[in-house]
Parts: sequence; structure tokens; C-alpha cells
Amino acid sequence: MLKKHFSTWRFAIALTLQQRKTEKVPEMDKKRWMIRYLMLAGIATILAIKLYLLLFVVDLTVGIYSFFTSFILFNIFFISFTRYKDPYFDAKDIDLSNGNRPLVSMVVPVKNEEGNIRNCVQSCINSTYSNKEIIIVNDGSNDSTPQILDEMKKEEPLLKIIHLSKSVGKKQAIEAACEIAKGDIFLFMDSDCDIASDAVERAVKIFLSDRKIGAVTGHARVRGAAEGNVLVKVQDVWFDGQFRLLKGMETNFSSLTCCSGSLSIFRSAAVKPYIHAWAHDKFLGIEDFKFATDRRLTAYVLGEPFPVLPNDDKNQHLSRSGGEGSNSNFNIPILLQTGKDDLDTMKSSSDPDINSSKKNPRYAWRLVYSYSVRATAGVPETFTGLLKQQIRWRKSFIRSIFATGGIYWRRPFWPAFLYYLQISLKLLRPLVIMKALIFLPLTGDFATTALYIIGALYSGMFYGIDVRLRNPGYPFWIYRPIMTFVSTFIFSWLVIYAAITIKKTGWR
Repeated sequence: MLKKHFSTWRFAIALTLQQRKTEKVPEMDKKRWMIRYLMLAGIATILAIKLYLLLFVVDLTVGIYSFFTSFILFNIFFISFTRYKDPYFDAKDIDLSNGNRPLVSMVVPVKNEEGNIRNCVQSCINSTYSNKEIIIVNDGSNDSTPQILDEMKKEEPLLKIIHLSKSVGKKQAIEAACEIAKGDIFLFMDSDCDIASDAVERAVKIFLSDRKIGAVTGHARVRGAAEGNVLVKVQDVWFDGQFRLLKGMETNFSSLTCCSGSLSIFRSAAVKPYIHAWAHDKFLGIEDFKFATDRRLTAYVLGEPFPVLPNDDKNQHLSRSGGEGSNSNFNIPILLQTGKDDLDTMKSSSDPDINSSKKNPRYAWRLVYSYSVRATAGVPETFTGLLKQQIRWRKSFIRSIFATGGIYWRRPFWPAFLYYLQISLKLLRPLVIMKALIFLPLTGDFATTALYIIGALYSGMFYGIDVRLRNPGYPFWIYRPIMTFVSTFIFSWLVIYAAITIKKTGWR
């Protein structure tokens, strides 16, 4: 089986490189593409050097860990460079006239966002896509958020406002909105985010281009980064790379591990059956576990296949669904048939929350990321705020080990292998850092410590260069190694604290 997987992998790479010779790549010009290929050569060279070092020079444990981090880095860059194609490119010419406009339910949960909510809601109103409903759920805010929403409701009848008497958390707030939502497509967005005016229209075209697509996540950047402090600028360059490179790689296998809270758009048939279970998620005896919102919901769609409906015409184009607001055919779950070795022998998920009644399913939703579907997000402006955010994300990471980790083995071999390797390295990182920065210097081995730190900063620089290539004139790319350093040597320890305090479910 492994031989077949690698053979398929080599063929896919060869085909992609051949296509690059004949088709225009709109992301950047040939000169910048040449720099990208030089970057790949540089990472490959570093990988070879690290292999030599771990065999003959540096400490074996640190050397093996460092080698595999570079191995993952090379795969992320190589796959996202050579194979990623924005799904919007194949969908941009779809005509949305003549009633070919499925209803989109835009859902925004909000709590105490008086400084952001007006811009967020206004960006939904300003969307160029007309067949939409906007549902804002006030999750028991105790600031002026409810008054702002009521004022906007008077000005814009399109808005539907739900005021909850007490705070129930983001997931149950979204559940309340989904109970009244009528759309064929559900759009979820955090209340500190703004959506681009053409984002919904572009996402709809992507759904119409392929009815096997169950979810589209957009590309997020930091709102007001140019006017923000250094910490905000660091997060902006980090956001860009995390979306374009990591999600770009995962899109090639239709296997996103997380549809981001900044902007995620789901086909209702793919997500609605799981909203209630997701909203009332239980973990380690914790009722209504508040973390892992985005990753957990993605895991449901990622891991739960559907059977093919009887007598279905597989070649029917999705645009034959009904007129505006119609969901007669748009939500039919006719999904991607993947390779026989990938999904034919699937068993039920090890996650007990996933339905285990289906036997040997062969079809699964595609989950994709689009660089052209844009949003901006608010981020912490202080280091204390960033630490709190990262602790919440680490608690989500712990939950995702059991959720996404319990089903990702069903996906194609190579992304599954990389996923589990990354998980393993993240869990081992605190121990490796302790050895590299404390124990080895005590024994006089300063070379391994120096090489480990330099390697981390060097990988961050590669991310920054790629952001600069895709954004000519972008001045903040130089900050990217700072985020790599902080993430590696500070944030890595937070997973331990998150595990110890995981039963503390306070969101802020």
C-alpha cells in the first residue's frame, strides 16, 4: 500500500510541475517564483546538513527533533508552492444571475465587543452578495453591545438580532442562530472580524463549482496592522503565512484541520447535523467544553462521510439547484470519492462523539482554503492578552488531539503522516527545549544549543520571505522570526499549563 501511495505522490508532483509550465500562475511573477524555488533548495540543503549534524556532531535527541521539524517545513513549503491552487480560480467565471444564488446565512456571535461590533456587522451588510440573511447573537453582553445592535437593526431591516439573557458561550450562541437560519450556506465569523465586500460572492462561486466541497475557509489578516504596535505587526505577518502555507498545503488533500473562526463558510448539509453535538461538546468530564470551537466543528465535517444517494447523476452540476433561497438540490450530500486505499476501509472514529453506525463509507466532503476570500481580524495588542489567547488555543489543541486526531488517519496517507508527526513534535517540544537550553549547556555542549536557536530563527525567516514575495512592498515580513522565537521558546510551555488548567473554562 505504501508503495502505491508514494507512486501516486510522485505522479502528482510531476503533473503539477508540468502544468506550471503551461498555465499562468497569478500569485506572483517568474522572478519571485525563482526565489521560491531557491528557498526550497535552501530548506533541502538545511535538511541535509541537519542529517549530518545529528549523525556526527550534535546531541542525538535534539538533532532528530530538529531534523524532523525541517522535514515538515520542507513539505509545507514544497506542497503549498507547487500544488496549491486557489479554488476560486476555477470558479470565478460562474454566473450568479438567473436565480443561481443560494441563500447564505451569515452568523456572528458577539459578547462585549462594543468597540468592534459596528464595523463587523456593517461589513456583512456591505457584502455585494444580495441573497443573504444576517443573524447576530448577543451572548449576554453587559456593555453597550446590545444597544449598538438595536440601533443598527432600526437602520437595516435585513438584520436579525437575538439577545440571550445570559452568556452561554460562542458555540451555543451559534446554535441559537442556526435554529432560525434558512440558508443553503452557513457563514460563521467572529465578532472582532470584518469580511471583504466580495468574500461571500467568491465563496458561493466556489461551492457552485464543486458540490463535493463542504467547507471554505478564507484568508485572514490583522485589522489595522499598519497603525498597530510591534506585537500587532508580528501577528499580521504570522497570520498571512499560517493561512497561505499551512492551509494551502492541507487544501491539496481537501483535508483542512481547522476552518478558522475569522471566516469559515459551510454547506448547511455538511455542518447542520452536527451543530447541536458541537455546541454541547463534552471532554474529560467537562460539560459544554468551551474550547476547540473551530477545530472541533471542522473535525465533524472532516470526519463524517455520507453515502451516495440512490439514482444520483454524479455529473449533475451544482448550479442546477433551485432559484434564490431554494435548497432543493443544493444540500444533497454527493461527496468526493477518494482513493480506494484511503477511504474504502474506513472504520468509525475513535472519537466517541462521532456516529459509528456507518460501515465502509466511500465518500467525504472536501474542505478547502481560498486565498481570494478575505477577512480581517482583531488581535491582542498586549503580550498578556496574547498569552491568554494562546492558552485558550492550547486547550483547543489538546481537545483536537482526540477529535481531529481520532479521524485524520482516514485521510490520504501523506497529510495524515505529516499531521501526526507535527502533533508528536509539539508535545515533545518542551522537553527538547529544556534539554537544548538547560541541560546541554551545563555539560558544555553549547554548539547544539546555538544551532537549535539559529535553526528556529532561520525557519521563521523563510516564512517572512514568502510573505514578502506575495505582498510586494510589505514592510513587516522582517518580524516573522520574532514570532517563531516566541512561539518556540515561550508558547511551547503553555501546553503544559493548558493541560493542568483545562477544567477552568473561563473564556477570557
